[in-house]
Amino acid sequence: MSRPPGTLYVISMPIGHPDDITLRALATLRRVAVIASEDPRVTQALLAHHGIIATVTSYGPLNRHEKMLVLLYRLTQGEDVALVSDNGTPVIYDPGSLFVAAAHRAGILVKAIPGPSAMAAATAISGFSSDAIIFEGHLPSNSRRLEQYLSQLRKEPRTLVFYVDSRALTGLLRILAQILPIRQVAIAMNLTTREETLSRGKPGELLDQIGPVPKDSAVTVVIEGYRAGSQKKDERKNA
Repeated sequence: MSRPPGTLYVISMPIGHPDDITLRALATLRRVAVIASEDPRVTQALLAHHGIIATVTSYGPLNRHEKMLVLLYRLTQGEDVALVSDNGTPVIYDPGSLFVAAAHRAGILVKAIPGPSAMAAATAISGFSSDAIIFEGHLPSNSRRLEQYLSQLRKEPRTLVFYVDSRALTGLLRILAQILPIRQVAIAMNLTTREETLSRGKPGELLDQIGPVPKDSAVTVVIEGYRAGSQKKDERKNA
């Protein structure tokens, strides 16, 4: 008799501190047949911290299609597979969605093992409303396109959340100082690590507060949504 297919577990990983992983995630990582990882070196370090010995394979950009077929085959043969990212929740600004979609098409059961997310963590401590948010992942790298994009959000009432390359943070704040000069902004860096910082204020104020940012810093920017009257104040500042 053929074995029933396995389950694909989408497991959230710590965004900084290795002990932020859930007990359910640890138990699942211990018993799956294989762990598909964005960067096996990062995953192996986390597993070693928790005393877990497991088979880890890469799910990287160079061999993603071929590896996905191999993993799908193992799932159809009854083996359980875990999908993890370097940090946070897989598929959130992460190519894991391709694997998850393929698993659904193949009739594989997909389960989430929820946990940390920099997007949620930064929004939670920003002090801004999280009743409705827009998460855009990474912003345009070109200054002109970035300015055009942010200009379209002047009257957006929802809280805005972005992942920002540390090298692009100063440029972003300069553009925000021109487009949304009085809007409140929160910048969370290296959440849950010893280097964690949270800075809040208007874009121009933050330009003066934040010095050089190490290039390997994880930066999440949260921008307060538009409120009645704030647009007119922004326009007066721009006049």
